[in-house]
Amino acid sequence: MGSLPATLLVELAVFAVGVFLYLRTTRASDRTGSIALWALVGFLLVIYAGNILGPPPPSVSAIAWLGQAQWLLIAWGYWIDRHRRAQG
Repeated sequence: MGSLPATLLVELAVFAVGVFLYLRTTRASDRTGSIALWALVGFLLVIYAGNILGPPPPSVSAIAWLGQAQWLLIAWGYWIDRHRRAQG
């Protein structure tokens, strides 16, 4: 049996460390590289809050469609990464 507050703390901490490390090792090469990154971070936090606070999915089909739609997040991240450069 787990603790919801502890779980939230650990998951959000891991997310924050990941964002921090990405920001520390890359630099936006243009405005898109900055705005799109923060839009993705915000979108992921909204999804996370919706998963915690929202109702359960209405059907198995809805879960399947959302699972497939997650590939769009990978495309979004790839697009962002093309507008950022590694810091030397």
